[in-house]
Amino acid sequence: MMEEDDKNQVDENEKLLVSLDEYLSNGVHVGLKYKTADMRPFIYKIRQDKLCVFDIQKIDERLRIAAKFIASFKPEEVLVVSNRVYGRTPIKKFAKYTGCTIISDRFISGSLTNPRIKSYVEPKLLIVTDPSADKQAIKEASDTGIPILAICDTNTRTKNIDYVVPSNNKGKNSLALVYWVMTREILKKRGDEFTGSIDEFISTAEPQQYILDMQDIQRQKRKKAKKKSKKK
Repeated sequence: MMEEDDKNQVDENEKLLVSLDEYLSNGVHVGLKYKTADMRPFIYKIRQDKLCVFDIQKIDERLRIAAKFIASFKPEEVLVVSNRVYGRTPIKKFAKYTGCTIISDRFISGSLTNPRIKSYVEPKLLIVTDPSADKQAIKEASDTGIPILAICDTNTRTKNIDYVVPSNNKGKNSLALVYWVMTREILKKRGDEFTGSIDEFISTAEPQQYILDMQDIQRQKRKKAKKKSKKK
């Protein structure tokens, strides 16, 4: 159920790239319980369950600027990477429609710095899906002077990142919506038609094992906390 506060944070008369309900239902605004000082300017509030909530207006503004910036490059000059499984389908569809280059499997060390390896590329812009998972790509781009645009969750440290798109970068629906919106807006800037649906950008991959392990650890912690509170 959508929170009334979330609906009220954006003026109904304010034109968004997609409807407010679409942003909310895909969870782009729902961050983590952890936040960095770097991401604090993009956070609207902290819920009772301690989850941070992004300001949807700022997400929308950043997506507009990101699309305009990406569209200023030739498609072959843009490299998009995602070590996060849920980001692989979205970036493949993004590449299909925009013509940008992608690395949708594991990023191989040296891909931006070592011309002797097969995976070597020389982009003029790097887009990363999750800075924590794509840190090797960020390091190499930073070392070689390539500007970096990143989808950043509330726990992101933005060192070496040139442009932040604040969003939930863990959920399959939120990543699909972000890449779908950017695709549509980039093609619009180019004067091209876009007929792709959000649904085709949604990953069908199963959760990675480390995510399942983390969820299990959190469940065990909650159980222990409940037991302690009952004893008191």
